[in-house]
Amino acid sequence: METHWAIDLGTTNTLVAKWVGTHAVTVTLDELVDYEPAWHTPLIPSIIYFQDTQRAIIGRPALAAKEILPGIDLGTLNPLARSFKKTLARTSQQAVAQVGSDTISARSCATVFLRELLDDCGDYERLHADPNRTRMQRLMRKLTFWRREGQVTDLTMTVPVDSYEPYRAELYQITRKLGVSRFHTLDEPVAAALGYGVDLTDEKHLMVVDFGGGTLDLAIVKTHNPQQSGGKEGDQRRAKLIAGRGMNLGGETVDNWLADLACEKLAAHQTALRPILLSQAETVKKDLSNKANIADSSFFLLQGGSRIEVTRHEFLELLNTKGLYRTLETLTEALLDDCKHDLDESEIDAVLMVGGSTLLPGVRDLFERIFGPQRVHYWEPFEAVVKGAAVFGAGYTVDQIVHHDYAIRVYNDAQQRPEYERLVRRGTSYPTPNPFETRYYAVTEGQQFFRLPICEVGYAGRTALNWSRRSNGNEYWVPSDAEEAECVIALNEGDTLRMARPGQGSQARLRIDFSIDINRYLCATIHDLLVQRDLRTEERVVKLR
Repeated sequence: METHWAIDLGTTNTLVAKWVGTHAVTVTLDELVDYEPAWHTPLIPSIIYFQDTQRAIIGRPALAAKEILPGIDLGTLNPLARSFKKTLARTSQQAVAQVGSDTISARSCATVFLRELLDDCGDYERLHADPNRTRMQRLMRKLTFWRREGQVTDLTMTVPVDSYEPYRAELYQITRKLGVSRFHTLDEPVAAALGYGVDLTDEKHLMVVDFGGGTLDLAIVKTHNPQQSGGKEGDQRRAKLIAGRGMNLGGETVDNWLADLACEKLAAHQTALRPILLSQAETVKKDLSNKANIADSSFFLLQGGSRIEVTRHEFLELLNTKGLYRTLETLTEALLDDCKHDLDESEIDAVLMVGGSTLLPGVRDLFERIFGPQRVHYWEPFEAVVKGAAVFGAGYTVDQIVHHDYAIRVYNDAQQRPEYERLVRRGTSYPTPNPFETRYYAVTEGQQFFRLPICEVGYAGRTALNWSRRSNGNEYWVPSDAEEAECVIALNEGDTLRMARPGQGSQARLRIDFSIDINRYLCATIHDLLVQRDLRTEERVVKLR
């Protein structure tokens, strides 16, 4: 029987799970894990140390290399790579590590990390199938590059709810290269809802707060048991993502705030010592967040034995001053506003806390104040996402929505600048009717070619973008600055379409019927009104997120 594996690739830590026939279990890869002290969760540090461009160690051994190699984490490219997930999601070819004179891109880093991780999953499977296999035999297999028997072929990976489609595409290409034949991605909040242990046999509305090392994602998920609505026994249970919001805010952001606070306490050499302070910030953060810790302060240690003390009161003031709590409130309000036509706040059955940053002081208290303590659950902060992904891999059906706006980049002749014409609104369920949207476009006199450049437009942490409706009924948006422009990713530049006859005047020349298929592809039928002929018929244009 094929094993369903799942990986929750996090900015700071990674977890692995598998489906064992009746339920999902977190897998402990002994040689890689670094146990989380409060919950004793088998976390794999998302860190990789390159011996050369193709050989590397990952997880706890790489974390040990970071501790013993002097100057390894001082802000310049080096053999140690951490937080490569963030770079993979936006600019996968950007260098994140360096060995000698050779730089290593985020894509290559993720490939090597996942290769080593999947190899260890294969070892885990073989060891449990053959308990007599010794650790030395497994080590020799690695050293001699024996053939990977029992390679992982069925894999689900989780992705942040506000990630862009190119990130999913990167994961797909990497895993295919590593021999995974059945690959799926699942939004982290949906995975958390499936894996949290809440009774899913009833219809429920669940709000998921996924606050990890690199991202903050909030989502509302509706679970549905088909037997309660006349379905047959054995029909798959379903989950539907109603709304989702996200931004690049996580534990690493807090680490930087703490490092800056420690720098302010220094009399001199702040710039030179900041990388050292930053490397200790995560430990200080965990000390100050651990309610079981009797001490009311923690310390940064400097050479010579001197210490920089940070009290828990100072930490709380820092989080408040930096606007953490207000940001959480604002994003929650925006999420509830997104689904106000589907449900009221009082209809949310449970709020599920996921991710290490939900353990920051004051975070759980904030959601208990908004929703009441009886609805806020926090007993699966680390494992829910990866377990839910394994449940999904075993056949739990999820109805998804489109997470971002999608727009056609057009040129405004009057203002002499490009702008974006919204085509697909975030929150659209798919598959859609065919067509679900029809647009008409004119071409200039003598024009022979036409392009359809599609762009993905996220919020990048904002609560809204200023789309304005014009007399033609369509909505348009122009980025106001470089920061807003970062919300946009061009998915294609549009295939050049040659028209049978050049443009003749200013009347509408092309009618384009759009739809979204069951696989999230935006499809287009392009009809030439002049010659009364379809130039393209239900052609896939881009894959949506």
